[in-house]
Amino acid sequence: MRDGPRVFRASRRRHRRRWMVAVAMLPILVVGALYALGYAPEMPRQVPDLASLGEPTDREAGPPAPDPTPDAGPARKDPVPEEPPPEESLPGEASPAESYTEEPEPGTEDSASAAAYRLVASEVPEVGREDVLGTYRSADDPSWASVRVGAPGERVDFVLFMQQVDGSWRAQRSILADEPDRPENERAVLSGVPEDLVSAVYLDDPAEAGVQEEAVEPRDLPEAGPAEFPPPEPVSESVPDGARERVEGALEELRGVVEEYDGVAGVYVRDLEGGWGYGVRPGEEFFSASVIKVPIMTAVYRKVDSGELSLEDGFVTTPEDWAAGAGTLQYEPPGTYHTVEEYLRMMMTQSDNVATNALTRIVGGPGHVNDVARDLGAGDTVLYWKVASERGVVPSVDNRTTPRDMAAMMESIPRGEAASAESCREMVSLMRENEVEQWSEEGLPEEAEVANKAGWLYKVYNDVAIVEGADRDYALAILTKHGSKDPEKGKESIEELSRAVWQAQNDGP
Repeated sequence: MRDGPRVFRASRRRHRRRWMVAVAMLPILVVGALYALGYAPEMPRQVPDLASLGEPTDREAGPPAPDPTPDAGPARKDPVPEEPPPEESLPGEASPAESYTEEPEPGTEDSASAAAYRLVASEVPEVGREDVLGTYRSADDPSWASVRVGAPGERVDFVLFMQQVDGSWRAQRSILADEPDRPENERAVLSGVPEDLVSAVYLDDPAEAGVQEEAVEPRDLPEAGPAEFPPPEPVSESVPDGARERVEGALEELRGVVEEYDGVAGVYVRDLEGGWGYGVRPGEEFFSASVIKVPIMTAVYRKVDSGELSLEDGFVTTPEDWAAGAGTLQYEPPGTYHTVEEYLRMMMTQSDNVATNALTRIVGGPGHVNDVARDLGAGDTVLYWKVASERGVVPSVDNRTTPRDMAAMMESIPRGEAASAESCREMVSLMRENEVEQWSEEGLPEEAEVANKAGWLYKVYNDVAIVEGADRDYALAILTKHGSKDPEKGKESIEELSRAVWQAQNDGP
């Protein structure tokens, strides 16, 4: 982007930024040493324990978690620290009842198994009626049931938690039942589901949990599936004549990579100077994984711009913030204190899930984050449950977005439209300091300056980025689902797509 609005330049190289980050870390190391010696400085203003975050998920890579207590997250090595009296509270707290309550579309079936089968067969490849393995009605709350589905080629089952509302069944939660040794990871995303259904997930005989098995005859299930996805037809929007030939060549290459992908992939690009776009499957709905942290970050900075929050405000984590996956806060006890700025850094550079859920809570909950996404032009993006290591069966019962939505949100940041110019600069800086997956940057030339946020779950690999240093700077979103179990294969496809876009955004050969 040469003449249009922008809030960052390509003058800083990556090694220089890393040196600056190292210098910036010195005061933190010194403070840590003082704490260890018992000379802790006075904490900045503290806030009271805010209302809990509510529900569930996302599978980010991270080290295995220590054995936590069943419902409250990781085991506590020390008692929860007592909070100092607050000077003033932070705004926007969401009550538990308001947290993560956005409902999926109502079902149309009169049985839990029929509604679950129709949903899964429409989205998960090769699922048939015979793959519905069992349905269990809750004794604690008979309006709830769980349905176990075994997808072909999977070593474990999907479990959908269905609720009957106004005579119809709808999916409210779902998990891949793959953590029998760490069921607390899945419990973290099943808030609101009756306890007997949750307890029955890994029992050889679910009746031991008190649930009642309901007979399911495959022939009684509705006609559904097979899962179908839109063809990878190239899409271009308002591309100028001078760039059309180059873009059309890139689109053919993008389509080829998408067609060969072992699963479903989509990509969309926004030119930061001209405001035009192009891609393949831009409107397809995908699991967002950790790229959902981009609108959460934006929501925080907007609160800072309005004066409702300060980066120096401090608050503690709650048990409801806990989730497995990326980041180190999962190993700290509830009651751990950090500032807003520290939580932001953990969320965007380490992809810390606990920090993410804590920040979502203080800005007003997922409903507020969804409002911010819509304001940024991302109408199909939904923060449905809290960010964690767990993944739903289909995007409609998980955090979700589209390539077009993510590219629009990423475009708004360097253009200074997502928040104030200063806040947008800080958001770009945070994404440049990303310490985890940088797939879209791999394979690009030295002059490329990339600020990105990646995320991955089981068979889901995503990366969104702002790329500077090309003849025409751009925002990029690459999303996938139903791919290989091997993250390296997902990474390779993202690299190929990113390289093709770079070539299209440069005037030279």
